[in-house]
Amino acid sequence: MEIKVTLLESTDAVATGETPVPVTRALRNVRAPRDAGFSLIEIIIVLGILGTLIAVLVGGLGSGAEKAKVKATTVKAGQLQQNLLRYQSDMGKLPTTAEGLGALQTNPGTGKWGGPYGADEDLKDDWGNAFEFELTAKGAKIVSAGNDGQAGTADDLTYIGGRLQETAPADAGAAGAGGAAQ
Repeated sequence: MEIKVTLLESTDAVATGETPVPVTRALRNVRAPRDAGFSLIEIIIVLGILGTLIAVLVGGLGSGAEKAKVKATTVKAGQLQQNLLRYQSDMGKLPTTAEGLGALQTNPGTGKWGGPYGADEDLKDDWGNAFEFELTAKGAKIVSAGNDGQAGTADDLTYIGGRLQETAPADAGAAGAGGAAQ
């Protein structure tokens, strides 16, 4: 059974002799089709899927940035090793552990010094931490404190001769030093 309702302006109803139907009463009985939109559960499921995808993408970007900083720090350590070799060529020796990397920037007062050997920012890793330097029997050992900025933790990067050491060298001192993840 189909009911046809004609909504009329009050002036039209008077002219035609029909009784006007109030708009609110007429619309109260009109129903929207059931397939008109998404249910709440469908919306929640879609939002959950989108949230999961975003979390995976953002997490992937973070680890990529960390790997890039490790690679950039490795390049800086290689450049620092080259600067140390230039210093050694001019001075006849590498700086002592006590002199540290500051010897690359400050003239010790001898006429042989040809520095500065690199810029001040070359003495920092890609996280902004100062490289640590130690003269060992194997050569110059350069250590980056890594992402956390704390020496002696698992994220430290240890370089000997400008090369990243995969495992802690025997004379590295603290456990976990140099065990860098690439």
